[in-house]
Amino acid sequence: MPLIYFHQNYLEQLIVDPDGSDHADIQSAESEAVSAIRELAGQCLRDGKEFKLWSIRLCDADGNTLSEVLVQDALAGIFSPGVLPIR
Repeated sequence: MPLIYFHQNYLEQLIVDPDGSDHADIQSAESEAVSAIRELAGQCLRDGKEFKLWSIRLCDADGNTLSEVLVQDALAGIFSPGVLPIR
């Protein structure tokens, strides 16, 4: 199983995943990224904070981007189009 790193791409900074996690394939990693984005968005809503995450980049051990899950895609179907401000 390949080790995939989930780097959180915020509007003003990139938070690098130092550990990574094993996934059978890129599709399972993308599914986990969608779940992570939804969980982070929910926590921001509960806390009354601004949600500034733009995407989660799925990278290999060398830092190469394998895929990127955008917040707008992860939250599609949960919020109506135009509700989420995109900066």
